[in-house]
Amino acid sequence: VPPSSNPAELKDAAKRFSRGGVSHYLTLTLDEAEGLLYVGAREAVFAVATGSVELKAATDCFNYVRFLQSYNSSHLYACGTYAFQPKCTYIVSVPPGGSPKPVTPP
Repeated sequence: VPPSSNPAELKDAAKRFSRGGVSHYLTLTLDEAEGLLYVGAREAVFAVATGSVELKAATDCFNYVRFLQSYNSSHLYACGTYAFQPKCTYIVSVPPGGSPKPVTPP
């Protein structure tokens, strides 16, 4: 989308993503190679296709996701508040047609 100073044009070009019962979409990590935007929210991590803003996958998470970073080609590293006792875990990146899954840290 080319830059625009007209808010009406941006509104027409922008797409929204949300899920009922989920809030605080604060943490974002872009996987350019896969064309996915990982979105950390309260109680969930989502994988959204960048071209269509189509939800590709979701996983439950611990309270508010505060850190979400690519770890390697197959994993993300995520940290959440976990009721004031922060916890972190590795999440398997989205395989084609799959969903991100928490795994036990090595």
